[in-house]
Amino acid sequence: MQIFALFWLGGNFTFYKDTFQLCVIFGEMAKVHSNYVCQQCGYSQVGWAGKCPNCGEWGSLVETSLGSETPSGKAKSGGGRPGKTQRIDTIPKKTGKRITTKISELDRVLGGGLVGGQVVLIAGEPGIGKSTILLQLADKLGSTLYVSGEESPQQIALRGQRLGVSKKTIELLDETNIDTVLATAEETKPSLLIVDSIQTMET
Repeated sequence: MQIFALFWLGGNFTFYKDTFQLCVIFGEMAKVHSNYVCQQCGYSQVGWAGKCPNCGEWGSLVETSLGSETPSGKAKSGGGRPGKTQRIDTIPKKTGKRITTKISELDRVLGGGLVGGQVVLIAGEPGIGKSTILLQLADKLGSTLYVSGEESPQQIALRGQRLGVSKKTIELLDETNIDTVLATAEETKPSLLIVDSIQTMET
């Protein structure tokens, strides 16, 4: 199964990068332990894998922290201060404005369209048309940065020609380094960022 990432930025261009936590307890550096747990069957293992070896589900292993341990071997708690809580009925109910994709079936699946700042993963078996629908989507929306980690720009351009894609606001980037992708997106500030496919990205 392949997974594609579709990022709707809606003008507010913000990227979220993974952060690494450094725990220092009584002057000792703490080592954070984690396992990868399958969200389908609960199977746990030390390293990440694309497919769960127990149930066979793709993309289901999620890193889960098991706490931290200092060089002396003694597990330590975080020692943080209590956070501020909110009653759920007191939180303002704000729903983001949805932007239609102008593809009726895609809008239906997305619950009415895209929301600014939203990340959508499109998954499916090879050859079912994921890249095709993403290119059609780029043609119907605003400025788009289309990042391809598998196909060459020439292949994408040929597909666009067959589909009748005519927008001049689609920029193609042939890249697999996520840092280069983020730097390019921060510079060009597209309304839509498409990564085809997210599995090909690396740091």
